[in-house]
Amino acid sequence: MKCKKILLAISLICFLAVDAQNIVYVYGDVAADGTLPSGSKKPFHQMRLNDEGDLGMSGFKKALEAVGCTVSEVYDQEIVINAEFLKSIDVLILGSNQRVFIEAEAKSLKRWVKKGGGVITWSDSGFGGEYSIVGVDNEVGRISDNVLMEQFGMYFLTDNGAGNYLVNEYTQDHFINKNNKHKGVAFRGEGVSFVRVSKPAVILAKAQEGGLGGRLVVNSNDGKFNENTDVALAIAEIGKGRVIGVFDRNLFWNAGAGTRLSHSDNRVFAQRIALWAAGIEDEQRFANDTHALVSALNTPPTITIDYTYSKTDNSLAITAVITDEDKDAISPEIVWKQVKGPADCEFENNNPNTTTPRIFIPKAGKYVFKASVLDGEFEINKFLNYVRE
Repeated sequence: MKCKKILLAISLICFLAVDAQNIVYVYGDVAADGTLPSGSKKPFHQMRLNDEGDLGMSGFKKALEAVGCTVSEVYDQEIVINAEFLKSIDVLILGSNQRVFIEAEAKSLKRWVKKGGGVITWSDSGFGGEYSIVGVDNEVGRISDNVLMEQFGMYFLTDNGAGNYLVNEYTQDHFINKNNKHKGVAFRGEGVSFVRVSKPAVILAKAQEGGLGGRLVVNSNDGKFNENTDVALAIAEIGKGRVIGVFDRNLFWNAGAGTRLSHSDNRVFAQRIALWAAGIEDEQRFANDTHALVSALNTPPTITIDYTYSKTDNSLAITAVITDEDKDAISPEIVWKQVKGPADCEFENNNPNTTTPRIFIPKAGKYVFKASVLDGEFEINKFLNYVRE
């Protein structure tokens, strides 16, 4: 009996080892000033898997491991994408890479995908260096990706640097959104590189700001924004394989700018795209994830603003209505601030932290007031323009 138990345990271990999906993550190396590789300078935003800092991907790695994947990383300058490299990989993630791949590598990747391989890709201006030095318009990251991804109908645009986005509406029920196209899985982005789709790719989630105020625009490098082609999430099924294009990298960070892995459903989204790319649509994979979030999901509130002006005391009486329909027990907070005007205004009772402030305007001219609403991870800004005659 003891022997049978040992054999059963060994069989189970072997089964799990065989069943684990092998994911390989490609990273690059650039200095803040755009030097490739960074050499003696400090590497910029490599997003390494074992980095536990704010801009690291250790949480991303653990999230994928929690659903039965093995995850390792390779440096883009030390690999050649060919049959030998790909033979033991289930999913290839193009992470912070900069290397310009060649046509032969693109063809090898496509052959591998047709046989069942999976690819996940995102882009960012940060893959070319610090945007304040090299510019948000730099195209290093997207050029690296597009050599490989354009053949799948996914063309990564230049970083738009246009704000924050919450994606929670999809075009169809799908494993990635828990088979619920209306807010089944919500994921975030900040300063995004939309994916311009063409056949054989299809749109799974259109470009949307979800209440966070991000502008639906593309970088001037890419012409004009087209809601029918420039999207947040694209997918393609090529032969037996699957390909995914995501509009941002920030959502996968441990604790980066704008958003992070713990915001919204970013962690679950990461797990689901990895599994789907590997050809797996099994909800049981989530059963043993002890780090899964169980708290109610926070969603951004809606804010409407109205006002009346009194000539008697030159005061602006504002009424802001904040509608917060989630069940996360977080109450939104509001603070008002004057951002423009020919004179300094005064808040009644020195109280800008109210939905009903009264503001005394001492001089004629154009004034701009900003309401910042804080709701957990979300900060939503609304502006009120008023001209005193």
